[in-house]
Amino acid sequence: MHTSRSIPLSLAAPIVFFWASGYPTGALGVAAASPFLLTTIRLTLAAATLSVIALLRRAVWPSGNAVGHSAVAGLLTHATQFGGCYGGMAAGVPASVTALVISMNPVLTAALAALLLRERLSRARVIGLVLGVLAVLVTLGGQVAAEGEWNPAILLTLLGLLGFSAGGLYQQHFCGGIDIRSGAAVQTIAAALAIGAIAVVEHGHVTHWAQAGISVLWLVITGSVLGVSAYLRAVAVGGAARASALFSAVPPLTAVIAWPVLGETPSLAVLLGIALATTACVLGTRAAPVQTARRI
Repeated sequence: MHTSRSIPLSLAAPIVFFWASGYPTGALGVAAASPFLLTTIRLTLAAATLSVIALLRRAVWPSGNAVGHSAVAGLLTHATQFGGCYGGMAAGVPASVTALVISMNPVLTAALAALLLRERLSRARVIGLVLGVLAVLVTLGGQVAAEGEWNPAILLTLLGLLGFSAGGLYQQHFCGGIDIRSGAAVQTIAAALAIGAIAVVEHGHVTHWAQAGISVLWLVITGSVLGVSAYLRAVAVGGAARASALFSAVPPLTAVIAWPVLGETPSLAVLLGIALATTACVLGTRAAPVQTARRI
């Protein structure tokens, strides 16, 4: 029987850095190019890279219903998440706030699993869910107070969070027997086609080619290839709960990176939200205690 163990720092640190750096880099990208055009280019390059890897590794490609399930998972996990995040950042949502909202994925996933898949929620996970909601409310409240008005673009960010969580559950329920390498390629292809259709309507343009190009290359290499590969390795080593808990460290590091790169000075509300989100993710990803049989 497989027994999970702790995830070594040499694996955990790159995962946190890759994910945290993606938000400021994405903000730089949408400042140089239209958000859905940028997302389409990122997903297209990622799809090409993942397809080549799957072919070189001679992965078994999905067929029949498995193709449809992979496509749906890709539309949720990639198209909805990245489209929502980049669309929100292009409309003024700070990178640190985006990272904090998306870091609620483990907590929201646990709540959706309880609601849709009838998985049991422990007391710690319920507390984590409440703290997660409070973290988002505190952060958004602080942003409204600072700007003097409600930014409706945050709804795009929340949509990205919902897509990320729903996509993970859909993958778990319908894509379990699909080769991860080829399945990821199909998912990204489907997402690129969907966002590409939106980009056509958007009439996107690029204002700074060098900045947009460097941003896309960083997002593809560290996010779509190295980041995903390292995360899947962490799941194999320490289990899904421990791997998901790593996301609790993403918002603080994002705030640190965004400060000098984007000039986003973290407010007191953001710092409080990060503290609440970290606690929520730790509680929300805690494994349920194993029930041992009583001796008679």
